[in-house]
Amino acid sequence: MNPPDKIVLEHAGALGDFFLAWPAFLSVVRHFPGVPAFAAVRPSLAGWLAFLAAPCPPDLRRALDARFAAAVWPEALANTLLIRPGLAARPELPPNDRFLFLPGVVPGSLESPRALYRKALEAHGIPWAEDWRETFQTLFGSHAPTTDDVLLFPGAGHPDKCWPLDRLADLAKGLAARGLRPVYVLGPAELERGLAPAGSDMVLPETVEELSLALRTAQAVVGPDCGPLHLAGLHGVPGVAVFGPTSPRQWGPVGLDIITAGMACAPCAVVTSGAFAAACPRPLPCLADVSHEVVLERLMTLTAMRPHARQQGN
Repeated sequence: MNPPDKIVLEHAGALGDFFLAWPAFLSVVRHFPGVPAFAAVRPSLAGWLAFLAAPCPPDLRRALDARFAAAVWPEALANTLLIRPGLAARPELPPNDRFLFLPGVVPGSLESPRALYRKALEAHGIPWAEDWRETFQTLFGSHAPTTDDVLLFPGAGHPDKCWPLDRLADLAKGLAARGLRPVYVLGPAELERGLAPAGSDMVLPETVEELSLALRTAQAVVGPDCGPLHLAGLHGVPGVAVFGPTSPRQWGPVGLDIITAGMACAPCAVVTSGAFAAACPRPLPCLADVSHEVVLERLMTLTAMRPHARQQGN
């Protein structure tokens, strides 16, 4: 592929989807050194591309918007390379060989979006950045625990992906009995769903940057198939992800331990939205059958070699 005049890194998905796509953005920018790159993402995520791309100027943003109303590709984007990883189908846009839609889900396949993005880029002659995780930690920080906190994530983008709250509460008791501090991490959706246990320690990050700091300074994390665990994995934070109806092979956060109930019917979904197992009781047995004791034992193994903050004099 000949070098373009400029590159646009485009993303319209959720938090976890964005961090699954981050290595693809790094790979593209590296492949075209010196070519100006611009980020067209949600404002809350723009900072995570700041080292790779500048914000889209207004004229470029208008040209991007014009694609959806035009029968032909806008002239203003004639030699612009647009990279758009996505889990849905390709947007309804005029054909153009400079628009690379990278499919993150292929029907009938349980390959991870990251693996599929890699294949799509390499098919266009763009090599994969093998050190993407190390580069992320160099730019944004790696795991450096300064507290005894184990962060508990009760929520997920879909309620049927959540580990039952009573299991999480029992895990919190076990952690506290072993000298660790369980801290629930809650966003607006978790507060609306009533996933804030009374009397528990909790943190409510207002930005992704605040979430990042909490993750990096904690001992470990626990949660379901959710976006924050992908960020934890990028930072190198150890922890446990409890999976039920979705595939750990497809959606598992890098570097985290995966625990499932081992049911033959799971996973039963290829995507992380929509209806899961309509005939099953709620909470789903593939999540309810994961005991807090199993998760606790795994967590204690992960944190056994790490000095706790109180032992460090903090």
